[in-house]
Amino acid sequence: MGSKTDTAQMTIFSPLRFKVRPPQALTPMIDLATVPLPCLAESDLKPSITRTKDGKSSLPVDSDVLQNGSRILRNIKKSHEGSYTCRATNALTTIEADVKINAPVAALSCSMIKKYISSKSGNYVIDPDGEGGLAPFTAFCDMTDKSGVGVTVISHDSESRTYVHQVSGYGARGCYSRDIHYTGASLSQLASLTRVSLHCEQVIKYECHGSVLLNNGDLYGWWVSRDSQKMRYWGGASGNNKCACGMTNSCADSRFGCNCDKQDHVWREDSGLLTDKTKLPVKQLRFGDMGNRYSDFGYHTLGKFKCYGIV
Repeated sequence: MGSKTDTAQMTIFSPLRFKVRPPQALTPMIDLATVPLPCLAESDLKPSITRTKDGKSSLPVDSDVLQNGSRILRNIKKSHEGSYTCRATNALTTIEADVKINAPVAALSCSMIKKYISSKSGNYVIDPDGEGGLAPFTAFCDMTDKSGVGVTVISHDSESRTYVHQVSGYGARGCYSRDIHYTGASLSQLASLTRVSLHCEQVIKYECHGSVLLNNGDLYGWWVSRDSQKMRYWGGASGNNKCACGMTNSCADSRFGCNCDKQDHVWREDSGLLTDKTKLPVKQLRFGDMGNRYSDFGYHTLGKFKCYGIV
C-alpha cells in the first residue's frame, strides 16, 4: 500500500544549572567590608536571576550587584542576618540556591582583622573569647607595626611619665601604688586576648634617683600581674631579681641585677619589654625607698598593651 515519511526537528537544551552558587551558611564578621553572595547560572536558554531575603523581594540597602550578576553585602551588621534565596529561571524551568547569613560576630583580634578583613589601621570591634562569652570591645588596630601582622593596641591611664614620690613617712617597700585602668576593656577581656594571640608585650621603665628597685630579691619595687601576683623581675629579664642589664651583666654595679639598685643618687634607668602573656597586662605598679623627698624619688612609664599573631 506504499509508505509515508515525515521529519521532526528536535532541539536539545542543556539543563539549567548553577555555575557558581553561594555557600549554604555563612557567619560574617562585624566591620567586614563586604560579603560576596555569588550566584551564577547557565544554560542554552539565558536565565534571569532574582533574589529574595526571608521570602521578600526587598534586599538590604547596603548591597550591590556586580557586573557578573553576583551580589555583595556591604558594612555587615545585625540587620543582614537572614535567609537569602537566589532563583534562576529560563523558559523551561526554575532552580534555587539558599544561603543562611548568621548573626555577625566580632573578629578575635586585630591580626585576624588584618588577615581577613582590612589592612587599614583604626578602631575595630573584637571579641577574643568568641560568641556567648564576654562582651566584645573596641580596640585600636595598628596594621603597620610588627611587619604589618595586625597589632591589637590597648591604652590605659598611666602611659605618661609619672613622678614617684614619698607617700607618707619613710618610703617603705611598695609604699607607692599605682593601679592601671585599661581603656574600654576589663582584665578578663584582655586575658582572652592573650589566649588567642601568639605574642603580647608591654614596655615598662623606672627612672630612679636614690630609689632602689629589686635589690637582689629584697624588693622595694615590683609590678603586679593581671592575676594579682607580685612579679620579681623587671622588663627585659626572664629570671627573678633581675632587670635587662642583669641578663647581660651590664648593670651599673655588678653586685646587683638592676641599675637602680646601685643607689648612688645618680640618675639611672631600668627598662625593657614584659613578654609573658600569661601574666600580662600589668595590673599595678609598686615602688618604695623614698626616705628623702629631695634625693630619693623616681619616674615610672608603662607602655600600651600590645598583642599580635594568631594562635
